[in-house]
Amino acid sequence: MELLGNINMNKIPNLFVIGASKCGTTSLWHMLDLHSNVFMTTPKEPWFFSFSNYKDNLGWYSSLFVKVNGEKIIGEASPIYSETTLIPEIPKRLYDFNPDAKIIYIVREPVSRLKSVWRQTLSSGHWHQQVYKNYTDVEVATMPKDFEKAIFEYPPFIEASKYWTHLNNYRKFYNDENILVLFFEDFKAYPTDTYHKICDFLAIKPEENKVLFERKNSSEGKKMYANWYIKLRENQKIYKTLKYIANIVGIQAPKKTIDYSIIISPKVEKKINFILKNEKEQILRYAQKPLNFWNK
Repeated sequence: MELLGNINMNKIPNLFVIGASKCGTTSLWHMLDLHSNVFMTTPKEPWFFSFSNYKDNLGWYSSLFVKVNGEKIIGEASPIYSETTLIPEIPKRLYDFNPDAKIIYIVREPVSRLKSVWRQTLSSGHWHQQVYKNYTDVEVATMPKDFEKAIFEYPPFIEASKYWTHLNNYRKFYNDENILVLFFEDFKAYPTDTYHKICDFLAIKPEENKVLFERKNSSEGKKMYANWYIKLRENQKIYKTLKYIANIVGIQAPKKTIDYSIIISPKVEKKINFILKNEKEQILRYAQKPLNFWNK
């Protein structure tokens, strides 16, 4: 709590939606933000605790909460917070900041998540850049453009799918009463039940007139920039000049729709399941789900 300094204690986050990426965190953030007794940050993903010098930016972080007006729940949603093998210090940083905070961790059947992350990364252009340079100061290689190769070489793929490992890294600091594990599949198929579960966890009254599930940031229909345009973006001076001209004349950046016919070979799928077998089984047991939940 030393980090807080002179910050208004009534305006610090007591809820962290920690991920995982492409598991519905944006839809969850949107749903929570609609509740009258919940304040969620804009931007959705501050990534504050993912940087080693995060304490130096406390003034900026606290500015995200200046509009809090008596809401019981004050939160943010940064999926990178769940990637505890990439940034092992994250859980302790959150705990040191607020040991009483609530943690929501939403997960998804790993193979479908892998496909979604791949599409998202192609769309954002990170496959051509130093991955995560805007999210953390941890050095990570760029993503191979080939899907099957990327699965095992790009950290937001297999590493971020080790749900049980990441959850336990939070359980070293937070009690289970402070942690809620949700499933993307339940959120999508049973939004009302999931909404009530969240409200019970946060001890707030459900507001039934709200939109309970509105899919946001879906990987469906994603497009990617042309290769030459992504290369051009690496020279910021030229890129900003051309972007300025393009805005004046109304020209949009060249994009093409990403091919969605992703096929994983049986050999690779077997390898994925072997690596994640214990991770999947343990998180399902923890959440009291049948072990075949993701086999449907």
